[in-house]
This record gives sequence, C-alpha cells and structure tokens, in this order.
Amino acid sequence: MTDSDFFHAPVVQEELEAIQDCYTELLKMSAGLKDFNPQERLEHIEKTLELVAKQKVFYARLQLAANELQDDDSAKAIKDNIERMQFDYGGGLNLTTILDTMEGKLRHWREELLKDGVDRA
Repeated sequence: MTDSDFFHAPVVQEELEAIQDCYTELLKMSAGLKDFNPQERLEHIEKTLELVAKQKVFYARLQLAANELQDDDSAKAIKDNIERMQFDYGGGLNLTTILDTMEGKLRHWREELLKDGVDRA
C-alpha cells in the first residue's frame, strides 16, 4: 500500500461514513438528554453501543494496517496520534480498553433499564 491506500480503500471509506452517520444521529438524539424518558434513554444507549462497536472495528483495522502490515504511513501516523492522545488524556489506557470500559458501562445501564421494565424498541 502507499501512504494513502488505507484511507482510500472502499471498506475503510464505508466504515468512516458509517461512523460519521452514527455519530451525527447520536448528536441529534442527545438534544435534551437530561429530560429523556426511560425508553429514550434506552434508545440513546443502543445508538451509543452501535457507535462504540463501529469505532472498535475501525481501530482494529487501523492497528492492523499500521502495526502488523507496516505498509501504510498514513495509518501509522493516525495510530501514533491516537496513542499520544491516549497517554495525554486517557490516563495511560489504550483506546481499546477505553472503548471496552465504555461498552461495559453502557451495557450495565441498558440492563438496569430493562430490569425496570423498559421495552426494547
């Protein structure tokens, strides 16, 4: 790969678009979050879980391109920037750990809502 093949690959472009669409939808949903009823909270949690899953897949693909294959300078540069931000803002935790922790909390909150009788849409 050249230094831009990773980000121009059709599957990567589709993943980035799906992440952006999911994020945009989540932002729209988040207006008035503090006033959400339990059903709306559950929908917000489900959408956030969807975004986290997409981010985890993308980050795994980025790591593969940057580390294992060592054939894409742009992927390596982005991965290196993420690692620097992890150190600065993530308390030394890597992005996968951060996303796993977030996913665990979201699943816990979802289960609490479901226990309280909220129906999945």
